[in-house]
Amino acid sequence: MQFKSDRLSFRLVNDDDFPFIFRLQTDTVTMHFIRPVVTEEAPVRERMATWKKYSSENPEFGVLAIKTVDNQAYIGYAVFRHLHFQPGKEVEIGYSIAPEHTGKGLATETAQRLLQYGREVLGITQFVAYTNQLNLASNRVLEKSGFTAVGEEVVNDLNCFRWEIEF
Repeated sequence: MQFKSDRLSFRLVNDDDFPFIFRLQTDTVTMHFIRPVVTEEAPVRERMATWKKYSSENPEFGVLAIKTVDNQAYIGYAVFRHLHFQPGKEVEIGYSIAPEHTGKGLATETAQRLLQYGREVLGITQFVAYTNQLNLASNRVLEKSGFTAVGEEVVNDLNCFRWEIEF
């Protein structure tokens, strides 16, 4: 599973991505609105093993490394998965962008490209997403991408908006 947008390339996360994923998941700025940061490698390695197993069983879904097209610099990672990694559940999109790459429209480009991939390649017509209620930037990304906030749920012990879009 790999595809591109104008500025970004997307491919399934692999073991070589560990240093970057670990850096983001230990970064208080990146994780502020997502989950508590980790300080040990083991939980991140376990997460990545779960991602790898899920992708091997569901080849059109998974967690994607995001790099720039021009110089292949990591900018973040995205999820394109069944909710809670459970096949048959709704398809969720999400993104984590490194702090040095925020404010450049890359999260919006990511969200819109994930939706396009799902619609055009897989024929998916309904998607969900979650954002921390206080994450105004990410809320705006989803609004610009056509999502509507439809309710509130607790995710990773944080109050989140549930967003939906249907085509």
